[in-house]
Amino acid sequence: MPADPKTLLADLTEFLRIPSQSGSPELRGEIRRAAEWVAQRLRRAGIEHVEILETAGHPVVYGDWLHRPGAPTALIYGHYDVQPPEPLELWTSPPYEPQVRGGKLFARGASDDKGGVAAAIAGIEACLKESAPPINLRFCIEGEEEIGSPNFGSMLAREKRRLAADLVLSADGVEWSERQGFLLLGLRGGCSAEIRVSGPDRDLHSGLYGGAVLNPLEALARLLTSLRHADGRIAIEGFYDDVATATPEDRAEYARVPHDDAAYARDIGVPALHGEPGYSTVERCWIRPTVEINGMWGGHTGPGPKTIIPAQAHAKLTFRLVPNQDPARVYALLERHIARHAPAAVKVEVKSGGFGALPYAIARDHPAVRAAAEVLREVYQVAPYEGRVGGSVPVLAAFEQVLGASAVDFGAATMDANFHSPNEFVYLSSLERAARCFELMVRRGAGLLP
Repeated sequence: MPADPKTLLADLTEFLRIPSQSGSPELRGEIRRAAEWVAQRLRRAGIEHVEILETAGHPVVYGDWLHRPGAPTALIYGHYDVQPPEPLELWTSPPYEPQVRGGKLFARGASDDKGGVAAAIAGIEACLKESAPPINLRFCIEGEEEIGSPNFGSMLAREKRRLAADLVLSADGVEWSERQGFLLLGLRGGCSAEIRVSGPDRDLHSGLYGGAVLNPLEALARLLTSLRHADGRIAIEGFYDDVATATPEDRAEYARVPHDDAAYARDIGVPALHGEPGYSTVERCWIRPTVEINGMWGGHTGPGPKTIIPAQAHAKLTFRLVPNQDPARVYALLERHIARHAPAAVKVEVKSGGFGALPYAIARDHPAVRAAAEVLREVYQVAPYEGRVGGSVPVLAAFEQVLGASAVDFGAATMDANFHSPNEFVYLSSLERAARCFELMVRRGAGLLP
């Protein structure tokens, strides 16, 4: 019997009212409240040995159902933390006061990832109520995914035996649309960096010193433009050395996914698209690495003129990485590139931005992938699209490294759900489908592995 939609909506609405922003120290108590909510919901679903595991940061919620000796074990992963909601003035309704409008539930975390977590628990609860599943279950719901899971790796190493599993079922996934499932085969990794350019020891009068001193903002601009060629290729020496090449089969599958460049450009408000030559827009976003300038600042930015040469200029960068690329190596390549291109008239420092994630990929012929494809076909009544997502879920590579467990993703989020943006939402129908996917995947668990 499928999960009850009204109960699922009521539970998620309660969950969404908790402002569990992992990057906001002043809301640490709300993070704890969200963890406790997850723990109570797991107990109500029939999950046993539920416990809140402490980390050096925000806690992880654990639970299990282990009644099938010798059978495979699936670990259900998700996260209860959310992004900050700013800018608040762009929300139609307050971000932590969930509202249903037009078949959608609007709130921060509705799609990323509280909707997925609530749907996963509801689907597995429905399975447990009807009959005992053929596999063992463990739950691992964390509270730091939105800040890069900085303490998850040490927790995973410490709790390796408790979290042992043959397969990970991630609730932090997506569906292509309300009518089309999506089989996620990989995510990009990433790393971040900050650059500081220092010139004079104080802001200088541009009339008295202009022409004799290199402006740090100008030097920074030169350094940033040196990162890319004009055609979009990344110019950092050695950057592409480790990039895995997509197979012809992969590229044929990605070409099957419908995409309209003109509509895509209109939707995001740009006059034209731009990117690495030789690849489609879908491929650029899924299987090719990037470098992006996230922000740059320095000098006077207030109203009116201020005739200065600023003392410093700053920038933040992020890279998105694909299979075989390592964040530490890419960061080292960046340091070398900046050192080679830094003008002698300024001092340049590069430091880590605190984000690092390995890319993740699962083979198309993995038994769990084939099982997931069958489940998606049953739920959507059409074969799923197969592909990747350009974002990062750092823990998936960690699960594979530490537990030896690959991951399959299901989720309630759609591509248009505004996650990380104002007016984030989840389709009510998506919640029901995600719950059903988890229910069916667990029911058929005995066939997930050889």
